[in-house]
Amino acid sequence: MKGFDGNIKVHQCYLLNYGTCSVCHKPLVQGERVSGGIKADGKEAVVCEKCKDTLNKVIKQYVYHPREYMIPQGKKKLWRYQDFTKFVSLIDSGKLFFTRADQFEDVFEGARGFNFQKEAIYAKMDTMLRLRVRSRLIASGLKDPSEDEIRKELEKEMEADILEQEKRRKNYFISCWHANDRESEGMWKLYTTAVEQGVAIQTTTERLCKSLSRPDFEIGEVIYKSFEEPLDSTCIPIWYKRDAFKHENEVRAVIDNTGCKDNGMMVDVDLEMLIEKVYVSPKSPSWFANLVDHVLKKYELTASVEHSKLNEKPIY
Repeated sequence: MKGFDGNIKVHQCYLLNYGTCSVCHKPLVQGERVSGGIKADGKEAVVCEKCKDTLNKVIKQYVYHPREYMIPQGKKKLWRYQDFTKFVSLIDSGKLFFTRADQFEDVFEGARGFNFQKEAIYAKMDTMLRLRVRSRLIASGLKDPSEDEIRKELEKEMEADILEQEKRRKNYFISCWHANDRESEGMWKLYTTAVEQGVAIQTTTERLCKSLSRPDFEIGEVIYKSFEEPLDSTCIPIWYKRDAFKHENEVRAVIDNTGCKDNGMMVDVDLEMLIEKVYVSPKSPSWFANLVDHVLKKYELTASVEHSKLNEKPIY
C-alpha cells in the first residue's frame, strides 16, 4: 500500500491560522501575507513576510485570516456514509473525492445570506470598501471626491464583490464527514441510496489528516447559523451552513484550489491510515458484511468490519 509520512508532511489544518509568527512572534493581522513551511530544524512554521527567508521550504503562501471554525480534537470519531459502489471506488483508486462547493445540493454553500438581505450585506461591506474606493478616486485625479461620486463607485464595487464571491465557490473542494461518538441511523438513511448495501467508514480527525497526501488543506467543524443576519464581510462563508443542516454535525476538509476546473478532485489517501473500522448497514444481510470484508482483504487492508447493531432485536 502506498503511504505518506504524517510526521514530515505539513498538515495545513495545524499550520494555518496560528495567531503569531513562529519566528519573531509578532501577532498576525487580518489580510497580512504569510508563508507556511519547514524551518532548518525540520519543524513546521507559519511566518510573516519579514521572516519568510527563515524557511528552508515554503509549502504555501496565503493571506492570513483568524480561524473562524474549531479544529476537532484528534481522537474525535468521524464517519462517512456511502453506497457500496462508492466504497469500492475509494478502495480501488486509493483516492478520496473532494466535491466542488457549487456542486452540492445545498445552493447556500458559500453564501453570505439570503438574496433579500442584499442591502444588509452592502451595509456590512460599506466601511471596508469605502476607503478603497476613495483612494482609487483620488489616484484617478479627483482631489476631494463627493459623497455621490463615492457612493456610485461603491455600488459598483459591491456588485463586483458579490459576483466574485459567487465565482469563488468554484475554488473550494470539500470532503464531508459526520462527527459522532457512535453511528447514526439518520445518516444511514440520508447518505445511502440502497440502505441494505450501505457502508460507513469510521476514522478520526488525526487519521484523516495524516492520510491525505497533500498539505494544502484545512479541517474544521462547520458553524451552523440561522442566517437571520447575513455573515460579516470578513467571514469565509464556506465554513457556515444553515441551522436546518445541524443534524449533520459536519466536519469538513477543505482545499482551496483555483487551478482545478473540474466538478471535483481526487486526492491520494493512505487507506490503511484513514480507515479505522468499516460498518455495514443495519439492514444488510450477513453475506454483504462478508463481501465488504473480502474487498478489504483483497486490497490488503487490515480494518475490521462491523455489522451495525441498530436493528438488533429488543427484549421487553
